[in-house]
Amino acid sequence: MKVVIAYDGSQDAKEGLKVAQKFLKEVIDEVILLYVIRKREDMSKDEEEKEKEKGKKLLEEAKKEIKDSFTIKEIVVVDYSIAEAILNFVENEEADMLIMGARGVRPDIIRYTLGSTTAKVVSFAPCSIYIAKKK
Repeated sequence: MKVVIAYDGSQDAKEGLKVAQKFLKEVIDEVILLYVIRKREDMSKDEEEKEKEKGKKLLEEAKKEIKDSFTIKEIVVVDYSIAEAILNFVENEEADMLIMGARGVRPDIIRYTLGSTTAKVVSFAPCSIYIAKKK
C-alpha cells in the first residue's frame, strides 16, 4: 500500500504520522511525506528557496518520527493552490491512501471543523483519506 502524508508541521499532521505508524504499519509498503508551498505572484526565488528549505527540514523531522520497515520518500512541491497540489500529486502517484490533518498551521481557520484545504481535498480525492485530528 502506498500512503501519502500531507505534512505541514501542524499538530493535526503530527497526529497523522502517529496513525500511519501505529495502525497502518502492517500494510504500508511506501510512505511519501508531502510538503506543499503556497506560491504567490510576488514570491521571489530567494523566498521560494527559503520555503523549500523549511519544508525539507520539516519532512526530515517527520521522517525521524516514523522510521519503520517501509520506504519513506520526502517531496516538496510548489503550487498556487495547496489543495490542488495535493490532489494532483496523489493522483499522479496512484496512492492508495492520503493522510492529512483536519486543520493546518494557519490560525485564522481554527473556527472551522475542517480547514479549507482539507475540505477541498476530501471533496475531490481519488483515493481513501484519513483525516487526523489532535485530541
